[in-house]
Amino acid sequence: MDFHVLLWKFDESSTAIRQFFVRKKRLASKSARKPEDRTLTVLNILPYCTEAALENLFTSFGKIDEVFFQNDLTSEDPPKTESDIFRWVDQPPLQVDKIAIVVFHSSKGLEKFLKFVSAKHDPQILSTEASRVKTGIAAWMDQKKRPLPSLVDLKREIDEYMEAYDTRQEAEQQKVKQNLGEPDEDGWVTVTRVGKKRGTRQEKVTSEAAESAVKKKNSEKELQDFYKFQVREGKVKQLTDLRRRFEEDKQKVAQMKASRKFKPY
Repeated sequence: MDFHVLLWKFDESSTAIRQFFVRKKRLASKSARKPEDRTLTVLNILPYCTEAALENLFTSFGKIDEVFFQNDLTSEDPPKTESDIFRWVDQPPLQVDKIAIVVFHSSKGLEKFLKFVSAKHDPQILSTEASRVKTGIAAWMDQKKRPLPSLVDLKREIDEYMEAYDTRQEAEQQKVKQNLGEPDEDGWVTVTRVGKKRGTRQEKVTSEAAESAVKKKNSEKELQDFYKFQVREGKVKQLTDLRRRFEEDKQKVAQMKASRKFKPY
């Protein structure tokens, strides 16, 4: 798979040398977020390797535009958000064996790194004095102490989101108005009534096909009513026959009693 091995260790005092498996990104299709000439794929990512730690490690070879994680090599670009408060809302859950995508600012930075990793090299340092990586309980305590967003920042982000949402809704309503009265591929015409209040739009679909469906439904109802009439008439006739037979049986019993031939026991 043409992977190179990048040697690294956690900090200067570490004796354990670990490996990242890296290669230049090869894309089946073009990606604006992962340009092929500036993107590096990194495998064998440990849980405590954060985006900031990896950026600090690779920045010695050139400026880094972005570092983000994916679940596998074929994953699509994750949604990008500028929000620090809601940055994880649309992000897919990451697996333990995730991979990292490192995007250099220029192709020269990637070429410099590939030249370095192709030759014999000393282990790179992940956690430095300038960018300390916290692990275990220290990392959890740091997350616990991390302050919650202020109400001012939270309100600002929500207002910006709702403003963008209202803009999209207004654009959608304008598009509906423009397409008003134009039949689609199946001949259906969408008739739209927009209320005074936003969000009260009601839609009713009508066409020759719809009118035909209504006529067919009315015809079927009339036929069903005719069948109901037949059933009702049949029940009345059946009840009349039962009453007649009952009267005939009563007369036979009376005649047998009169002739003393009737023996009930």
